[in-house]
This record gives sequence, structure tokens and C-alpha cells, in this order.
Amino acid sequence: MTDGESIQMAHNAAMVLDNEAYTTAMDSMRVQVVQQWKDCPIRDKEGALLLLQLAKLTDKFDAILRGYVEGGKLAQHRIDLDSERNESRTRGLIRRVL
Repeated sequence: MTDGESIQMAHNAAMVLDNEAYTTAMDSMRVQVVQQWKDCPIRDKEGALLLLQLAKLTDKFDAILRGYVEGGKLAQHRIDLDSERNESRTRGLIRRVL
């Protein structure tokens, strides 16, 4: 993935993470999974395991989106550094003095 693509992906992921419907749905999902896990009979090991997997999947999905945002920040930083390195010596000197 190019830096430009990473930045676009980060923008898209940030729009999802900042969306109130998404945050409400994810919070509700976490609460419901934990409640179902608590309500799960101790003898139902398979059900408890499935609920644990669902809880981990929920966290993993959220972490992937947040990772896209961080990756975009890193890509933007690389682009900024590259543009500073490519400026002429005279322009760089003037920028540092001012």
C-alpha cells in the first residue's frame, strides 16, 4: 500500500471510528457479549468459548481500524519528511532562519 493509499485508508477508518452509530453499536456489542458470558452456565464450555471468541473478535476489529489511523499518521509523517529533505539548500536555510 502506498503512503497516499494509507492516508486515504486512515481517513476512512477515522470517519468510521468517529461515527456515533459505530461507537454506540460497538459499545452495545461489548456489553451484550459480557452479559451473555456471565449468564452462560458453567457447564456450557463451548458456549463460553464462543462468547470469548466474539469478545476478542470485537476488540480485534476495533484495533484494526485504529491501526489504519495510526498507519496513516505514519505515512503522512514520511511524506512530510520526504518533502523537507527534497527542498533546496537555500530554501531550507531560509526556512530555518525564519
